[in-house]
Amino acid sequence: MKTINCREAGFDCDLIVKGETEEEVLKNGMEHAKKDHNMKEEDMTPELKEKIRSIIRSS
Repeated sequence: MKTINCREAGFDCDLIVKGETEEEVLKNGMEHAKKDHNMKEEDMTPELKEKIRSIIRSS
């Protein structure tokens, strides 16, 4: 299982995003950011995706 903590990504949010792979965690995290943090697709820059990828943890 792979996880990211939304707070570590820079949001005031304690959600833990989970997935079986890094790609699944990124996808789930981006969906959460759009739904719960009102981010738009254009906000999902390569730099943001790389930052999120860097905080993915294996559990």
